[in-house]
Amino acid sequence: MLVRSTKIVVIAAVIVAAVLLLSVVQPAIADDFVELPRDLEIELALSALPEELQEDATIYVRDPKKGFVLHRQGTNGFTTFVARTSVRFYDAEWPYTYPSDQLIPVAFDRVGVQHHMQPYFDIERLRVEGVPPERAKTILRTRFQEGTYTAPEQGGLSYMFAPIHRAYGAPAQSDEKITVSFPHYMPYAPYVITEHLGPMDSKGRVGSLDHGGPNAGPHGYLYFRVPQDQVNEIRTKYADLLDQLCQLHTNWCLPDV
Repeated sequence: MLVRSTKIVVIAAVIVAAVLLLSVVQPAIADDFVELPRDLEIELALSALPEELQEDATIYVRDPKKGFVLHRQGTNGFTTFVARTSVRFYDAEWPYTYPSDQLIPVAFDRVGVQHHMQPYFDIERLRVEGVPPERAKTILRTRFQEGTYTAPEQGGLSYMFAPIHRAYGAPAQSDEKITVSFPHYMPYAPYVITEHLGPMDSKGRVGSLDHGGPNAGPHGYLYFRVPQDQVNEIRTKYADLLDQLCQLHTNWCLPDV
């Protein structure tokens, strides 16, 4: 009788331990996280690129259990995807939580694939594996500080031509996110310090991007907005895509422009 009782207690303990383990490793994604339909995700990813680069570009899509996985191997050296977790926060001091509604279509050339793309893939993998957000932030910060993520040794270019983004507005100050239509392209500018650039464009068409700290780090960028007539063309071309996104999430509705 005692042996049987002991076995029952042991089995119960194993079950409880298993339940606790499962609760720990579940992905730390907010309840209101909205998955993108695959065809919409692909269209949005391709919209990050100029039209002439889309057909032969490599595409990655987000797997809820694996992070980013290859959807199509391209031939022109450009790779595109829709980031759901920004990396522009790693040096900020505010408490980090995984965002539920970030939407960042971004494309990189060969240089960016070797350098700038890796943190995006790493943070997404940490997220789906259930690593606590503050721990993920520490991991990312450490990898930048210790040189895991290196600065490019040659020039290159990232495109963000998509008609919509939802990302941190000023990550050095807060985790507040904004939804904008701001098609632009970004030459790589490692360790750029904004104050050293002198007066920038007062209308926000040209500038630099920090990563939540005093400078842009090894993966810094300058950004240049495309001309307004081209912005209007992009918004018109992807009007249906914008409507579908707005129906999926209220924070993916562009403000009146």
